[in-house]
Amino acid sequence: MIKKISLAIVFVLIFCTRDLFADAVYLKSGNKVTGIIVRETDESVDIKINIGAVVTFFRRDIERVEKDADTERARMEESWETAKEQRKIREIREDDYDEGQNEKDFVEYKGEWVSPEEKERLQAANIVDDAEKGRGEKRVSYNKNKEKRSSFAAKLLGKGNWYKKETENFVIFYRDIEQAKIISDKAEYYFEKITYDLGYENEIKWKDKCQVYIVENTDKWRDFLKDIGFNPDLVGGFVPNYKEKEMFLGALSEGYLAVTFPHELTHLIFREIAGQSTIPLWLNEGLANYEASLTSMSNKILIKYIKQGNHILLGDLLRMSNYPEGKEMRELFYAQSEKLVEFLIAQYGRKKFRNFCELVLKDRSFHDSIFEVYRDDFVDIEDFNLKLVEYIVK
Repeated sequence: MIKKISLAIVFVLIFCTRDLFADAVYLKSGNKVTGIIVRETDESVDIKINIGAVVTFFRRDIERVEKDADTERARMEESWETAKEQRKIREIREDDYDEGQNEKDFVEYKGEWVSPEEKERLQAANIVDDAEKGRGEKRVSYNKNKEKRSSFAAKLLGKGNWYKKETENFVIFYRDIEQAKIISDKAEYYFEKITYDLGYENEIKWKDKCQVYIVENTDKWRDFLKDIGFNPDLVGGFVPNYKEKEMFLGALSEGYLAVTFPHELTHLIFREIAGQSTIPLWLNEGLANYEASLTSMSNKILIKYIKQGNHILLGDLLRMSNYPEGKEMRELFYAQSEKLVEFLIAQYGRKKFRNFCELVLKDRSFHDSIFEVYRDDFVDIEDFNLKLVEYIVK
């Protein structure tokens, strides 16, 4: 984890995204994920949403798949590579360019260098545009709005114009209205679904709303992460402090917000249930991926690891307190954790899963928790492990 603070992190490799999309996966939840489909099986579809970031969806969660011609996929790959090279060149040139503009007494406004007079005119015009939006959203002025926020939120709201939309349990801060709608349209649905799956549907009531901050593109997200001291190549969304109920998301591609939000929301809700108790890493990440209908690799690949004996053994998985090193092992950790949670909920029900979680959060061992709640389902830990593997390969 980065620094010594509690973070719920979705790991991805972040590169520049473009408006060119070749393939699309339409989910039963109503969301759409676009990019390049790199693998299809009877059970799942793998779609690359940017270079190095591949998301796997189960067929049971997919409404339909639309694929474009190979030429469009090639164009998208080329555009990603071009954008990557352009970023390198731009970073080299930026310092020299900025210094030259400062010498001309120009000022930076919304990413452009303009004269002080032009900045004043643009600011006035933007105020008029904001007043005419008429969509019911509220403009946020950080200097006047003194609500309690973290230093991370202060850094974001202190730059540029921000707006906010509110739902029953969420306040969404944004610059792009369409991105805000992706979250606001599904926020309460996911809140109810997650609390229901955990067996707390009538018990989780938030007095203070969760604040969700959406950074509208990859470049600004990377800049924000650098500004707060995070590695911009590894973090796609995070919750810095559970007590403050703040969530930060990067709109890295179309569809990315739709899978990141429920993942991070699960971390928030489960932490509220856990209080000060320690949450095992496998349970925390496995549950978050399960609720987001997100897995790091297809079931076919996971089965291949198991067949070759290269998977993470159950005892090792349960003992993990840090994320494994290397992309391959990290993906395997996420996949096995998600399958373990899915196995318990799908096969034996949410009520038993709640009872199991309550014991684990009381610092009971996995063995004791399993055999107190599932005593009629498994003979011993070997029987549990065999039934888990059978569930994965069926």
